[in-house]
Amino acid sequence: MEALTVREYRNNLSASFNRADKGESVLIRRNKDLYVLVKVGTEDLVMTPELQARIKEVEEECRNGRAVTCSTVDELNQYLDNL
Repeated sequence: MEALTVREYRNNLSASFNRADKGESVLIRRNKDLYVLVKVGTEDLVMTPELQARIKEVEEECRNGRAVTCSTVDELNQYLDNL
């Protein structure tokens, strides 16, 4: 996939958005960095009621001290190794 320069992207905004509408990722190069233009659906932006409920449960568990905390990378690695 070819990356557009910022100038090419700016000069062809409509075509770039049309490509993204069709599901294609549009790469844009700015200096040495690459960016991507992709279409995002509303389903990607909505938090489901189930996810909201689970987040509340986890927050409550943390408040009640039912969470594992790691102070160092070694502690985290040891915890993950024991799962």
